[in-house]
Amino acid sequence: MAEINLLTEDVISKIAAGEVVERPASVLKELLENSIDSGAKRINIEIEKAGKKLIRVQDDGKGMDKEDLILSVKRHSTSKIINFEDLEKLESFGFRGEALYSIFAVSRLSIVSAKENSEFGLSITGAGGKVVSEGKTPPVKGTIVEVRDLFFNTPAREKFLKSDQSERSHLIRTVEEAALSNLDISFFLKIDNIEIFSFHVPLGDSSSKLLERSALVLGKNLSKNLMSMENKNGDIKLQGLISKPGAFSASRLNQYFFINKRPVSSKVLNQSLYKAYSGILDRKHPSCVLFIDMPPSDFDVNIHPQKKDVKFKSDGDIFKIISNSVFAEIQKMEAPVSFPENKTDNFNESFNRAGASVLAEAMADKTAFAPGFKDEPLKQDGLYSESSACADSLADSAWYQAPIIYLGQIARTYLVFESGRGMLLIDQHAAQERILFEKYLDEFFTDKIKVQPLLTPVTVELSRSQIENAMRWKEWLDKAGFEIDLFGANTVRLHSTPSMFYFTPEALSEFLSYLAEVLGNPEKATEDIKRNTVATLACKKSIKAHDRLKPEEAIRLIEDLKKAKDSLHCPHGRPTLLHFSKHDIARRFGRTNPV
Repeated sequence: MAEINLLTEDVISKIAAGEVVERPASVLKELLENSIDSGAKRINIEIEKAGKKLIRVQDDGKGMDKEDLILSVKRHSTSKIINFEDLEKLESFGFRGEALYSIFAVSRLSIVSAKENSEFGLSITGAGGKVVSEGKTPPVKGTIVEVRDLFFNTPAREKFLKSDQSERSHLIRTVEEAALSNLDISFFLKIDNIEIFSFHVPLGDSSSKLLERSALVLGKNLSKNLMSMENKNGDIKLQGLISKPGAFSASRLNQYFFINKRPVSSKVLNQSLYKAYSGILDRKHPSCVLFIDMPPSDFDVNIHPQKKDVKFKSDGDIFKIISNSVFAEIQKMEAPVSFPENKTDNFNESFNRAGASVLAEAMADKTAFAPGFKDEPLKQDGLYSESSACADSLADSAWYQAPIIYLGQIARTYLVFESGRGMLLIDQHAAQERILFEKYLDEFFTDKIKVQPLLTPVTVELSRSQIENAMRWKEWLDKAGFEIDLFGANTVRLHSTPSMFYFTPEALSEFLSYLAEVLGNPEKATEDIKRNTVATLACKKSIKAHDRLKPEEAIRLIEDLKKAKDSLHCPHGRPTLLHFSKHDIARRFGRTNPV
């Protein structure tokens, strides 16, 4: 008996579906591309139960006659290529004839379509890849595709889907990408009978249209920090929006790349963008909505069944063109660029690096700093703090050697103390972050977070996909002291914060924006990761450098830092202090004996 068998058509179709249809958003992407290719000027999308129950796309495109309608759900059918050579000059969004066929194979499908001025429309319905009925409909120009009960006949695939909120986020992101790359088309999206957004065709030239559509899609907070750019290099044209220097994001989520209007994913494009901003990102990420127009023969988007990735004929050429073009636009800015937060962070790091050699020598002398865990009461008169710790216990916290004498502040950022005839240089920002971080986590673990209601709720405008991500965390954030709710289609409202933190309205807005970008799937994150993520961000946004401290406040800060479990590092891992022993200082001045 033969051990090799020919697969049945049913099995083949389901395998093909698995390659193309990963999740509901994959279905929506294919349907939107077909609508756009049909010349549609208005596209209505309706989603139910995160796309698992219904994905409905209606367009006013050119429609199909009976022959095309029947062929559209056949395997390897397409209107976009005739022979293999056509792949080299493909101008439409795709050619894969198995896309609609594959969707049909794992769903209950119905299509209604009519050409302009036709006497009647046509419809077909079916399930699992088999047409069960055909009929006539009113002659409404365009096409309506309804995909119901996705994966009804492949339940194993349905089990791999994420939570409804996660799938909703992917669906919304798919529409956002289509809306950004097709400015002359109106997009309307409803999910579970609730209007998510309505994007009408913006007015003005292409640049004005993109700015207006980007503000709607990405939210005003992000779009106001983008600047227009345009560049041409041979057959390659680059235009769109890029981050203004000093206005970066917490993640890569706000990077949109399009080649010939198609959303694509490419490490070459990502790396070229980072190269243009190298030296000023400070562990953050640039945002962009970049459109690359180039000959179809210079790239291949068909290396992935879902057309996610793109391969270039010359990666090096594309990398240089993108990085050089974006860098040139940055340099064109007339006014000097200010990097308030980045500049401070870079200065801190440079200052710490400058003291690295001294610290290395101090470590060799075994006089370097070490964590302190003592809980002695504070005794001070504003300038001095004497701890009751005895000399025998000082080895446990070598950097803290009583009496501590506060000497002053440098650049309203660094606090200078005398400690055991040596010197302590403390980054007040980093120290305050560490203290607040540990205090917040202690309250969190004991369920004793004190909450401060805001007199005026803070509203933050975000992209809808970011809002979906943030709202996945609503229940947990409420417990963490950050009560949020939806306020309109593109707005999240914050009602309270933990009382230990102080935020300006601007800092709160930025805090929420960061959360929407960096929070992952709450179902996968451990409780420690959740707490550390929010605590770290809260500390980052609630405290700013350049706060002038009174002497008694500086003394209180160093006493609180001494009690921290990790007094040497801020929540982000940077040093909180530099310690120079009396021996270090003497050696730097060429003295043989310390004073």
